[in-house]
Amino acid sequence: MKVAFLGAGLMGEPMAGHLLRAGHEVVVCAHRNREPIRRLVELGAVETDSPASAASECDAALMILPTSREVEAVLFGEKGLAHGMLPGFIAVDMGTCYPADTRKLAQRFAEAGGRLIDAPVTGGTEGARDGTLATMAGGDIEVFETVKPVLSAFSSHLYHFGELGSGHAAKLVQNMIGFIEVAAVAEGLALSRAMGLDSQKFFDMLGNSHSNSPIIQWMVPKVFAGRFEAEARLDIAYKDMSQAVKMAREMTSLPLGIANAATELFQMGRALGFGDQDSTAVVRALERILGTEIRTGTAGGSSE
Repeated sequence: MKVAFLGAGLMGEPMAGHLLRAGHEVVVCAHRNREPIRRLVELGAVETDSPASAASECDAALMILPTSREVEAVLFGEKGLAHGMLPGFIAVDMGTCYPADTRKLAQRFAEAGGRLIDAPVTGGTEGARDGTLATMAGGDIEVFETVKPVLSAFSSHLYHFGELGSGHAAKLVQNMIGFIEVAAVAEGLALSRAMGLDSQKFFDMLGNSHSNSPIIQWMVPKVFAGRFEAEARLDIAYKDMSQAVKMAREMTSLPLGIANAATELFQMGRALGFGDQDSTAVVRALERILGTEIRTGTAGGSSE
């Protein structure tokens, strides 16, 4: 297929690269960070000046954007996809967005002659680089089957959950679980330090316990080394958690006590100025309370 790729960030750039290597034609648009666009063009992508222009020469568009506001702008802005697409054009919202917003945008897009499905991904920057992401989709099954070969270029697992918005619902719940664990690990590290335990020895013990997990093995070395450069910003973690608890309140009667508490811990990290750092920087809020950093002598690094 000939595909417009909109959102060539930390995950988007390698995803678009996999599309090119799989033989798809890829059209990219100007981005605030020129370097990913330049690198994709060197790999064979074609750059155009707007989503509308991209839509006029493509079969579909993949959008991996932060929120529904950016998706709305790309779909319906002055030079949005809706202004350049042919009837039946497919747009795939791969960001972590709110299901109710997705359904509203899809209705508007259908009225303009297009088809929208949601298909967010999980697996982080490593999964994007390796082409091993998991994709969770919602919306028209025939549209999903049409773009499945495209999504398979960077996904090891594809799941269709049902009606429009169900992919975004699955993604919010999945993120909620992961970020709750990030918050729990942060509190555990802080408590272990408050009790005077050796941080490295405590981490080694966790690796040999029932509590061990991929998040622990990913997060704790970053904390020890003071590496808080953003893979997924704390601001984004708070946004995703807030959307998950909002979804539960608006669409179910299910109480989410743990998720709400974790959301407030992320909010505390944002209030202390760590919002533009990685989600693991939530531990820095607890370090402020402790009055000391959670580091090891062997890992090195600083918290700045």
